Amino acid sequence: MKTSAPGGPAARKLTREGQSALDAVASGRRLSPALRTEIRFACALLPWHTFMSFAAMLLGVAFFQAEITFARKEGVFERLLALKSTYFAVLAALLLYVMLFAAVLVTRRLTHAMVSGLDGKWGSYRTLEPVLRALSACGSPDRVDDLPRLLRASERAVRQARFRRKTLPRLSHRQRALRDHAGRVVAALRAAEAGLDTYPDLARCDLAAKLHSIAEAYVEGRLGALLPAPDLEGVEPQRTFETLRLGALAATYPALAWSAGAVGLSGDVQAQTVVVGTLIAAVLLFGRRALDALRQVASLFTR
Repeated sequence: MKTSAPGGPAARKLTREGQSALDAVASGRRLSPALRTEIRFACALLPWHTFMSFAAMLLGVAFFQAEITFARKEGVFERLLALKSTYFAVLAALLLYVMLFAAVLVTRRLTHAMVSGLDGKWGSYRTLEPVLRALSACGSPDRVDDLPRLLRASERAVRQARFRRKTLPRLSHRQRALRDHAGRVVAALRAAEAGLDTYPDLARCDLAAKLHSIAEAYVEGRLGALLPAPDLEGVEPQRTFETLRLGALAATYPALAWSAGAVGLSGDVQAQTVVVGTLIAAVLLFGRRALDALRQVASLFTR
């Protein structure tokens, strides 16, 4: 069964894959016109995101350089040099890490802010794209191995949906209810995913139906009803440990810098050891997300 989707190739591909998956595992379901329109307008912003990412990266580099210049002007590094070598290594590494983290944060926030300023549909792309990718994988038995990774991305999209839709303030009292609802939706997805080990065909059908409901509810603005009530009966919210993992990664850099200084490494060897160790820690803590981020950074220099 073919479906037509206006817009660019990315929008047509997402729509076609989503509908093909529904045709394969959930007979009778169709992508609504509202969802197709949302996909079309959201995917139209992809070229702008690439351009804005490069522009924001340049601004991030300039911001980091401004931080270094300010620290030198205020004599921060000279004061650190007056300390013992161990304390100097720890404090200098911590200072540089904080400045680099601030520059990366500014780059990331600035990129999304600039693209969202062009069109508010960018938040829809960041939410719908992983959900529809997972939905398309449900339509093919050969892609079952890809489902765990795609479902993790969908879970993150579900948790961030209330922020990306921008229908309520971040400090609203409604945020807590939406956060708990998102946790229950994630738990329901994981319960359906567990069925892949027992009845894979039925589990793929169940996952496709749930992912389709999430996408349609998001487009309609029903952030507190991403899944029907019967699908959430008796389901406890699934908690996330994102903050703990970010804290662990934040502590890795100064810890490695201190360790490298303690064993007598210095100069380029110490710097390379700390950088490589931090990258390994990022991969261990965040898995494919860290690798995908590195690929996105590298793609900015290869295009």
